[in-house]
Amino acid sequence: MDWEFLLTFVPDMRYASLMRNAGLLMALSAALFVGCKKEKEQNGPSLTVAAEPGVVTGDLTLEPLIDTTLRFKLIAQKGSGKDDADLKDYSFTYTIGGTNFTVYANRPAPNGRSFTIDETLSVMGLVSGEVRRYTFTVTDKNGKSQSKSFKITFQSSPNNPPSGQIDPLLSREYSNRDDKGTYLIYDHTNGSFNLTGRTGAENNPDQILFLYYYRDRDPKYHSVIAPDVLSNDGYNGSSIEWDRSWRTATLLRLPPSGVNFDNVTYEGIKEAFDRGQEVNDNIGDFNVGKRIKLDGRTLIAFKQTRAGKDIYGLIKIEGLNDANKSATLSVKVRRPN
Repeated sequence: MDWEFLLTFVPDMRYASLMRNAGLLMALSAALFVGCKKEKEQNGPSLTVAAEPGVVTGDLTLEPLIDTTLRFKLIAQKGSGKDDADLKDYSFTYTIGGTNFTVYANRPAPNGRSFTIDETLSVMGLVSGEVRRYTFTVTDKNGKSQSKSFKITFQSSPNNPPSGQIDPLLSREYSNRDDKGTYLIYDHTNGSFNLTGRTGAENNPDQILFLYYYRDRDPKYHSVIAPDVLSNDGYNGSSIEWDRSWRTATLLRLPPSGVNFDNVTYEGIKEAFDRGQEVNDNIGDFNVGKRIKLDGRTLIAFKQTRAGKDIYGLIKIEGLNDANKSATLSVKVRRPN
């Protein structure tokens, strides 16, 4: 055996082993260093409601149709972490019926460490069941932000008003059937609807809510008409003239802005009519409250008294088609109790 070789080889193996162990130790030390490295200490800014009388501190329920003054006061403060940045800007927005509105956005912060947001505004819900959300947001120079929201619900008294049935007939086409229009028949005892022409309307005269008609001569326009007005002398000789008296009458109005057809409540349908406005579309004085042009309109409210019961409803104009002399309408009716 070559003893000289062994004396040379063994130390080399021990040296290699030591080098491998040293490399592993360095790798572990590096990993330990990375693992122990601290994350930046950033808590982000804060928004706190000021503890003062008359300041809105949380969600509220208010009576609709009453002008109410609200005061929002919040303290914006820089985050308490050692790596938190100064405050940069702040914003104020609100939401009504899913639509967002901006009061102001990204106003520069007057002080990087702390400042006060103080806003006073008047609010008035137009219908019972309307919900608004007012939101304040503050942002720091690191891009971290904090928001505070206040939900305002407008609800008629008593706190738990009667909840009734709303009967819908959505996205149906109304046209000049037989050149005499389309009649909407409604049975208030079971909430059923039927779109019919003149013959069907004659069989159910006391159940007609309204008539759709497209005037195909200048001035041309789409309209909804209260059927009880069709016996007026102003309609003599017209294709939609009807020589019979009605025991029921329909009134038509334009509801106030802010009424949301998709989210309207049982009480909100009635309020939309009660707060609505009669219009004269220059189609004869006898048509005031009895005929409304659809062009440029989005909603129409109506009321009919039938068998001692008040029936309220909303008509949403989905689309108008001059070529087909038709309109696509959605209707919701507040079924009487």
